[in-house]
Amino acid sequence: MYLSLSHIQKFLSLAMIALLLTSCFDKTTTTHQWTLQTQAVESSIDHQELLTFSKNVATMSNQRLIINVIPANEIAIGSDIYGAVRQGKLEMANGWPNWWSGNHPAWALMNAGPFDFMNIDASMMFFLSGSGTDLANQLTNPDGIIWRPAWWPGMEFGLIAKTPVNGLDDLKNKRIRIGPGLPSEVLTEAAKAYTIPLMPHEILPAFESGDVDAVEWTTASGAWDLGLHNVGKHAIVPAIWQPSVLSDFLINQAAYDRLSPDLKAILESAIKSFTLQTTMQSKVADFAALERLKAHGVSIKRWTPNDIKRWKVANEKILVEYTNRDEFTRKVLAEKKKFKSTYQAYYHYFGSYESDDK
Repeated sequence: MYLSLSHIQKFLSLAMIALLLTSCFDKTTTTHQWTLQTQAVESSIDHQELLTFSKNVATMSNQRLIINVIPANEIAIGSDIYGAVRQGKLEMANGWPNWWSGNHPAWALMNAGPFDFMNIDASMMFFLSGSGTDLANQLTNPDGIIWRPAWWPGMEFGLIAKTPVNGLDDLKNKRIRIGPGLPSEVLTEAAKAYTIPLMPHEILPAFESGDVDAVEWTTASGAWDLGLHNVGKHAIVPAIWQPSVLSDFLINQAAYDRLSPDLKAILESAIKSFTLQTTMQSKVADFAALERLKAHGVSIKRWTPNDIKRWKVANEKILVEYTNRDEFTRKVLAEKKKFKSTYQAYYHYFGSYESDDK
């Protein structure tokens, strides 16, 4: 039978339409169900924004990628989240890089240690446009995990205590809740205090019972949300140990590889949206939280110049111990110092020209 050119063209057109419809049908009916566990408390802004992130992914993917957000300790506790993602028990998790330091000492430096980046934007540049994310993935990829920066609380609040704290000397032999890794080690060295890395749900009961004398917990809004002002009325700020802290995402590599290219693009775009929204919203919330803390009788003091010098000496000592452990940890520290130097050189000319003096 003879087929004219017009018949062939019609046949090819119909075949192409059928192929496109089949492709759309497959995408519509193939659904990926993920579980994302966070270390955030349910009342926090970052937890609420994770719920929005989940809704956005579901909407943009036409319900083909469903991410169920669960609070801390539902499947894994504390640093065990890393192992849960590696084993595929969780497709995704949200936590803090220094909590993974049990897997490699470089994680302690990946987050913002004492005298690290002094500005939230410097840290964001390092991880979003510099070498930070690549360095983190060099640690996670061998474990079958993809790493992404999640959001930046920035400069953390400091310590809230039941009794007055005027400086490091008042912390000697005190029991202090603080995150693991570099922050706790430098605090121990500087203040000769005992440090305890309690999980969020453990903090307030331990503070109320007197099991800990002072508490470090994220930023001003984080301290407010946890209700620390109802127990302690004395604060010393800022958190020397974490001046530009960031939160991270861990993604199971196998689960990610099962996604189609468009779903991967949707996920990556939603992560970036979450990063910007949560970072900015949380920092603005800190402004209001600081005023609420003061209004509820929390006395706020700053570290003295002499204390800051002592912090720096303690930090340098601990950093030497870290960099002596392995080559990759030295590389992370060197990369961060190099970027900080470049940042400072630029802002020497283009930094704020307005004095803080009143």
